[in-house]
Amino acid sequence: MTHGGTHPQQRPTEPIDETAGSDVGPPDSSDPGAAVVRTVAAAEGVDPFELDGYLQDAVDTGALETLVTHESDRWRLDFEFAGHDVAVSGDGTVVVDGRAFPGVLDA
Repeated sequence: MTHGGTHPQQRPTEPIDETAGSDVGPPDSSDPGAAVVRTVAAAEGVDPFELDGYLQDAVDTGALETLVTHESDRWRLDFEFAGHDVAVSGDGTVVVDGRAFPGVLDA
């Protein structure tokens, strides 16, 4: 993927509620990239802005959005982001370093 001179951030502005357990989905689940960023940050126990790197450098966020809105839930996308192994699946689950966060991408 080619980027022009700047990298727009795919990071939400709302703070993470670390007491929320596995309920780390963003207030607006229509942005799967933001949901992934929030989930990785929650798994690491940091603010999303403290993560190392940009999601769009790790995965094609347009492809992620297309998969999430696809009528089939029989898919899984694996990638590395901010030093973590991440898997996103069609059932709305985001897995970070083997820790599952079900329902993160549920609409």
